[in-house]
Amino acid sequence: MRRLLSKTGRVVGLALSPNKGDIKHKVSDLELIEGYGVVGDAHSGTFKEVSLLSIEDRDRVASRELLPGESAENILIEGIPSFYTLYIGDRIKIGRWVILEVVQIGKECEEDSFVHKYTGSCILPEVGVFCRVI
Repeated sequence: MRRLLSKTGRVVGLALSPNKGDIKHKVSDLELIEGYGVVGDAHSGTFKEVSLLSIEDRDRVASRELLPGESAENILIEGIPSFYTLYIGDRIKIGRWVILEVVQIGKECEEDSFVHKYTGSCILPEVGVFCRVI
């Protein structure tokens, strides 16, 4: 059974990176394509098209202050903590046009990754979710 997230939050950061394992760089907008993901991002065209992170969860887990994208997330949301409590198949509406479907909650922490070394913790693997563009 699919659920549409009924909580309201706001996007506080957008980021992308053409290389896997790198910190994503803040951008003013993202182009999302159904069944593909974020144009210009290393994860586009893969199972995990878009990564989402709650700023409240990020700040709770982070060992230091971070800018949008430094946890390797594409979309940083404020006002909706606990994305990791969602279920596979749940849907999240962002703005008027974007609907994302949760395909994975968290992931294995790669402690030797650049992002882990930079942030000092496994933020996205612990509290992030991965989605596909509907």
